[in-house]
Amino acid sequence: MSVFDSWDGKRVAWVVLGGVLAVLIGLALFRYIGSFLFAIFLYYATRPLYRQLDRVVDHPNVTATATILFVILPMLAVVAYAVVVALRELDQFLAASDLEAYRSLFQPYLRLVREGNIDRLRDAIASGSGGSVTSVLRQGVPGVVGRLQSVLAITASILAKFFLMVTILFYLLRDDQKLRRWFYESIDRDDDIVSYTQAVDDDLETIFLSNLAVIVVAASAAAVVYYGLNAVASDGPVVWTPALLSLLIGIGTLIPAVGMKIVYVPYGLVLLGVALTTPKPLWHPIAFFAITLVVIDTIPDFFARAFLSSRSGIHMGAVLLGYFLGTLAFGWWGLFLGPIVVVLAIRFGETVFPGLASDFLRE
Repeated sequence: MSVFDSWDGKRVAWVVLGGVLAVLIGLALFRYIGSFLFAIFLYYATRPLYRQLDRVVDHPNVTATATILFVILPMLAVVAYAVVVALRELDQFLAASDLEAYRSLFQPYLRLVREGNIDRLRDAIASGSGGSVTSVLRQGVPGVVGRLQSVLAITASILAKFFLMVTILFYLLRDDQKLRRWFYESIDRDDDIVSYTQAVDDDLETIFLSNLAVIVVAASAAAVVYYGLNAVASDGPVVWTPALLSLLIGIGTLIPAVGMKIVYVPYGLVLLGVALTTPKPLWHPIAFFAITLVVIDTIPDFFARAFLSSRSGIHMGAVLLGYFLGTLAFGWWGLFLGPIVVVLAIRFGETVFPGLASDFLRE
């Protein structure tokens, strides 16, 4: 007898409603799948820290907030500081080149920001007395308004996704035990399902926690190498800002496909340009590229990630394929989806598939 033979119209209606709600929620999440998966990654990477803090603080809201700030704020601070350093270098470049006129456009506002006088800055922007930017807008330079709207739209989109990611992360950290308890009670604590989901949960924590560990390993290795490289260089430092560059390289390991190359390749090209146009020796960029590629990029991002991830019991090659194929197939968010799919598939093959195969063959 079919299961649906005993179902009345009420149960069918509830099932249909549940299916419609699931589809709607799925579509909403799919539009922002990157933010959702990044929140999942941060949840597993920061969950051990949250649980340690929760034993001391015993206040879920405070503990979740402290955990998020402990992980996210340092990353944002490093990126913000990098932007400030880059703008300062750009300012010096404009001052030393034939582009002084462009530099003068921003000087009144930059001076007000440095002095911390936000009221004067707001008045200057409103009145146009601070410099040429307001007057340029009033003169109607073609495309300025359109470009400004595009920048604002992109900024709003990034902020919305960031807020969504932080919100999901906060409630996962705070209410994961409630969610887990609700799920297990809903399935009447079926042994097979509980065993499968717990194995997947433990594996994902180990794998994603290893990603956070790779950031620390890569940044530490870069700091040691760059400070050492500057120490042996007798004709000036090879790396101008070793601490900042090391932190950015650590954060860069989270970027799929290119990884930390998005940081050190442009930096190395700048060193090469300086060496070709100034008396700086050519061995500086050559040594920088060679040592960074071999010692910092290859070892932490390949071997350390695979070694730490393999502690979950998942084969090292499968983990690497999850990162690689996930990125190629799905884009940047495939870096987080790939390992999830690998863990789900391997645990399914170990715990579920043998029983299903045996039942099928007996029939």
